Amino acid sequence: MITYVRGRLVDKAPTRAVVEAGGIGYELAISLATYGQLPAAGAEVQLLTHHHVREDRQDLFGFADEAEREMFRMLIGVSGIGPVLAQTVLSGMAVRDLQEAIFHERVRELTGIKGIGKKTAERVIIELKDRVQLAGAAVAPGAPAPPRAIEEAVLALSALGITSLAARQAVQRVVEKEGSDLSVQQLIKRALQER
Repeated sequence: MITYVRGRLVDKAPTRAVVEAGGIGYELAISLATYGQLPAAGAEVQLLTHHHVREDRQDLFGFADEAEREMFRMLIGVSGIGPVLAQTVLSGMAVRDLQEAIFHERVRELTGIKGIGKKTAERVIIELKDRVQLAGAAVAPGAPAPPRAIEEAVLALSALGITSLAARQAVQRVVEKEGSDLSVQQLIKRALQER
């Protein structure tokens, strides 16, 4: 898996960027949000990536920050949303605004994005509301984001073959019972016992 690409930005457009790293030019599909954060062509850049593999093709998606990549991964986990539509969603709404729309069940805001109908918007809300809440999207003023250990524990559990949703739910149960001051290893161990 390719986690990030760092190198010289050779070319950029609103939907793609080409980064030369180690003599190889990587073409990455990007959102308008990432495009807006890219430096001028010729400058050094680092983009986080998601390598999407299907039977007939491989695509590399680029992100300016972890929040956008995580939201992309959540979106493609929703039935009926592929990576291209997920990028369209991220181009149509800032990550924080998208999290708020999901958390507060604002179907109308989601249907304002090209390619998202009412049923798809409702499915996004149903499938992601609890997950964006865990990711700190509950917009209570001054509410702290969860510790990095929580996200690392979820990623580790996913790497062990547990679905992302089940991993998040197990970690959330541990946090609710024991608090969020546990180490990554403790969270993983207790989450495995919760399953």
